Amino acid sequence: MLNTIANEALDSLAFFESHYNRIYRYALSLMRDATEAEDMTQETFLRAYRQRDSLRDPGALLTWLYRIATHVCLDRLRQRTRRAPLESEADLDEVDPPDPDTPSLQHTLEQSEMSACVQQYIANLPDSYRAVILLYDLHGLTGPEIAETLGVSLANVKIRLHRARHRLQAALEAGCNFSHDERNVLVCESKS
Repeated sequence: MLNTIANEALDSLAFFESHYNRIYRYALSLMRDATEAEDMTQETFLRAYRQRDSLRDPGALLTWLYRIATHVCLDRLRQRTRRAPLESEADLDEVDPPDPDTPSLQHTLEQSEMSACVQQYIANLPDSYRAVILLYDLHGLTGPEIAETLGVSLANVKIRLHRARHRLQAALEAGCNFSHDERNVLVCESKS
């Protein structure tokens, strides 16, 4: 019965449409390249369709998709590392579009600048730390969901999240001067 429900969900176009953007944003945050993120997202959905019988709990569908996306992206990153170990800088022009509820264009620009700064430092974290911090802080997964997604223990997730935040904080403190402008908006200026 559960496999029938999972198969029906995976066979529907609504399933694809409802989860595509979340998986794409996650792949983009890992891959740091829009074209590769698109490829990884498509590969994720192809694998999900092919492996739909392995989904035991339809309620864990999104976690299952994140797990597949994580494996697809990390496999590609490993391939990229073997081919060109020093390749790839984050494209700071590719910032997630702002929420439609954003009060003003100025506020949006300030958020984008801060986001680009933080994204640059997140992009420099090791893959395992970057995946945990993105799944938890950006995509809102819980510790147990991340553990299942990455195939590690909950304790390992907590350790990675703690270490990722510690490294990110240290990198931001070393590379940025934070202050508030005349409107009391937090701004980041590079120390270099």
